[in-house]
Amino acid sequence: MTAQDKGTDRQAGFTLIELIVVLAVFALVATMSLQAMTGTLRTRDRLAGVAGQTAQTTRVLALLRSDLEAAVPLEFHDVSGRIRSSFDIAQGSVELGISVSGRHGLPGEQVTGLGRVIWRYDRGAGVLTRQSWPVLNPADRGSASPQVVVGEGITGFEVRRLDGDGNWVSGPDPNLGAGSSSGLPPAVDVVIDTDAFGRINTLVAYP
Repeated sequence: MTAQDKGTDRQAGFTLIELIVVLAVFALVATMSLQAMTGTLRTRDRLAGVAGQTAQTTRVLALLRSDLEAAVPLEFHDVSGRIRSSFDIAQGSVELGISVSGRHGLPGEQVTGLGRVIWRYDRGAGVLTRQSWPVLNPADRGSASPQVVVGEGITGFEVRRLDGDGNWVSGPDPNLGAGSSSGLPPAVDVVIDTDAFGRINTLVAYP
């Protein structure tokens, strides 16, 4: 066999080193592709979670503003016979009751001309719930809608009202004591703290 024939045989295939290099390149490309795909899937899941949180927060704020803007200066007579203020803030801002007119209801909710909505904050569970009464003087508890969880991942809930001196005050009106009032405060600021978006204020003024 001539030297030319030997050179032709060597050029006819790959050496072991060349095969190892090719396999290493293929493995590197496969690893990079897998990492890119994994990163894409993680980004997709993260964006889907953000979209869900955004939709929930938007719904909570829209519903809360709708209730606040529908407030009317009329007291609420609960089923126990107690008279509640038209705008009733519980101590610690864990509950907010509003007498409303012409508001938008949730699916399955009975909505009439005048009613009552109650927002409650469960610190332990980190959720906001909303319940409504179709009238301001209900005859029994059966007329109330169920409490519906409207917000999750809530880390704080505070209701502040503007007093007659122009100061923002949290909680109920101390001047009422155990009594009630049919009036509305000059303005209300509801502060919601969320895991996803931090602190969000909803401010509504009344004439």
